Amino acid sequence: MSVLVDIGNTRLKWARLEGGRLVDRGTAVHRDSVDAAFAAFAAALPAKPGRVVAANVAGDAIAARLKSLVAARAGASLELVATTNERFGVRCAYAEPRRLGVDRWVAVLAAYHAARGAACVIDAGTAVTFDAVDARGMHLGGLILPGARLLAAALDRNTSDIGSTATAAAAPQGLDLLGRNTDAAVGNGAWLALGAALDRAAATVARALAVKPIVYLTGGDADTLAGWLETRVEIRADLVLEGLALFAAAGPGEGR
Repeated sequence: MSVLVDIGNTRLKWARLEGGRLVDRGTAVHRDSVDAAFAAFAAALPAKPGRVVAANVAGDAIAARLKSLVAARAGASLELVATTNERFGVRCAYAEPRRLGVDRWVAVLAAYHAARGAACVIDAGTAVTFDAVDARGMHLGGLILPGARLLAAALDRNTSDIGSTATAAAAPQGLDLLGRNTDAAVGNGAWLALGAALDRAAATVARALAVKPIVYLTGGDADTLAGWLETRVEIRADLVLEGLALFAAAGPGEGR
């Protein structure tokens, strides 16, 4: 048995890998509620989970918490995946691969194998990331953007009159794009900025490769962001878990 764990900046997600499929999926918010999130994960974790394969971008304290939880289960082993120069036919664009967030790396691996060719990944979480890989498996690099809530919060912190505002829940149509109050003006502006930037990035990759890559959209804000994009996307809610499944299926040190 293998258990897959994706620890982002805000959420902890998990699933069991059974017959090549993700089953018994779960999620919990760990930001500001670490104890509750790990209690939920511990309750869902099998008594004998076998191999636990994880990607963690939430820091050393969270990693230590996960190690302690896994160590308490009989016969369990933990593999914390790291970004490397090459894995599963994909070559990392970074001169220092360790500087590429492991969640981005694992998502690119999953996207390349799902597309069987050129692909882009948009991960819409606390931050929004964009990565591209060509048909030969060369990771082309990526972008890191503040998410819509961070954009709105930045205006709140750095202006005297805007104040705290809520981001838009859905993309408006026509001239409703233009806010008629401050909340709408800030919220729509934040999502529009993200959507326009990501559309341009995807178009740039398509022109450079002379082929339209499949664009996968994942992350907690994927459904909302999809409405702000003109680019055609395929939503894959658990793309990082799909990438971790490659590691679990290959075994430690395999698939290089």
